[in-house]
Amino acid sequence: MQFYEVPLDSKTKLLGPSSVSEALNKDSDFRQLKTLLQTPSFGDNILYRIGDQDVYFIPVYTAGSGGVVTQLGTIAAVGAAFDGEYFVGMGNTPQQAFASYLAKLSGVAPSNVTSFMQLDQTARIDTIQKILKEDNLTVVSPTSIQLPLSFQEGTVSFLQQSDLDNTKKLISTFVKNFVQPNNSRIIFWQENNTVKLGTIMVVNNVPELHYISIGVG
Repeated sequence: MQFYEVPLDSKTKLLGPSSVSEALNKDSDFRQLKTLLQTPSFGDNILYRIGDQDVYFIPVYTAGSGGVVTQLGTIAAVGAAFDGEYFVGMGNTPQQAFASYLAKLSGVAPSNVTSFMQLDQTARIDTIQKILKEDNLTVVSPTSIQLPLSFQEGTVSFLQQSDLDNTKKLISTFVKNFVQPNNSRIIFWQENNTVKLGTIMVVNNVPELHYISIGVG
C-alpha cells in the first residue's frame, strides 16, 4: 500500500476524489465538451503517480437514449496537487490525456477542445440535431420531398470532431440566410450517409427547396 501525506502548513494540498470531480466540472474545456455529450456518466477516479506527477484518471462515457452507455467519450487527467489552480487534460487515451495535462501545467493549452472526444455516426447526427435545437429551430422530418426546384447551398463533412467548427459555421450561415427570421422551421432528412437540412421558399409563386448537405459517414 502507498500512503500520501501533505504537511498542514504546505501551500500545495492533495485533492481527494470528491474534489477531483469538482475540479473536472469547473474546467472550461470540459464544460464545452459536456455540451456534446449525451448525458455523460463518469467512471472511477484512479490515482496514479507518473514520474513526479500525481494524477487522477477519470473515464467519461457517452449515453444514448434510455441512458444506456454506448462508448467512451473521453478520458480526463486531473492533477492531484492543488495550489490554487486546477489542471485538467483530456484525450482519447490515457497517454493523450496525460500529455494534455502536462501541456496545461506548462502553460501550453490544447488548441481545440473538440479533439478530446470521438463520436460514432449516430452521436454526430445527434450533435447536429442539438445544434438546431439550440438555435430554437423546429425540426421536421417529412416522409418524402417532392419539389420542382431544389438548390444546394453548401456541403461539409462531419467525420471527426475537428470538423465540428466548420459544420457549425455552415449551419449558422444557412439558418441566417435562408431560415430565420422568416420562420423557425427546418427540414431534416437523411440520404445514405448524408444529413440534409433544408427550407422551402416561394419565389414568383414557385416553391423552391434550399438545403445543405453534411456527410456523416
